[in-house]
Amino acid sequence: MDENSKVFWHEAFYEAIQLEFHQYKDALIFDNEFQLSKEALIMDVLVIKKKPGQCINKNIGRIFQTHNIFEYKSETDSLTPHDYTKVVAYALLYSSFNKVTVSDITVTFALTMHPRTLIKYLENERGLTVQISETGIYYIEGDTFPIQILESKRLAPDENLFLHNLRSNLSFEDIAKTIKAYESIKYFEPKNAYMDRLIKANKNMFKEASHMSEAAMEILMEVSKERPEWFAEVSGIYQKKKIAQKMLLRGDTIEDVVEITELPYETVANLV
Repeated sequence: MDENSKVFWHEAFYEAIQLEFHQYKDALIFDNEFQLSKEALIMDVLVIKKKPGQCINKNIGRIFQTHNIFEYKSETDSLTPHDYTKVVAYALLYSSFNKVTVSDITVTFALTMHPRTLIKYLENERGLTVQISETGIYYIEGDTFPIQILESKRLAPDENLFLHNLRSNLSFEDIAKTIKAYESIKYFEPKNAYMDRLIKANKNMFKEASHMSEAAMEILMEVSKERPEWFAEVSGIYQKKKIAQKMLLRGDTIEDVVEITELPYETVANLV
């Protein structure tokens, strides 16, 4: 991916965290780029329990205390020992500035790449224990705070779909499942940062957009409105499918519809 087409994932990550914890929307407060001070000390995401004692029974939230700090690394960025130390320092500053006890803070690192170098550093140089809680979730034991690392691409899609798919090179099936899940969360009112970044990073998806359901196409059109070149392509496919449906209803053959609309045969056949 060249520099001009670089995808800026952080807004999408903030939205993905909210999507992952959507069932706890009444229990959690989300802050994007929480500023620790007037200087440029900014944490990626801060998640605070509204009721400190409430249990969060989500796999990536089981370690939660009241104040939970997230650090996100985009798909091409590694998590270095220096990054780890910096965020732990931010957590200590947060504790100091906000008069929060250390025992009431957790730190979560989320990234796509496997943190092999960091794990080696934590075990060999820091003498900490790295435990695999479940696939894609590592607990760091023995540090100042409860700390976990989320290797997003290895998280279970059924449990953590929005984080698992926060990357490029997704299959059409991945995109379709994500759009369906996104649509199913009726009360979530996003700015579409998540879907916007997902589409930008997966432009090849448009080649297969004609296979999408009507509901999925409508979502794709909605999040494409700010990008005329995408909207034109998606709306063109959408209109062709509408024309195909009308032709089939009046009795035209699938072959005739394919010839007129230039839609794939399989797409037209599925409209029957």
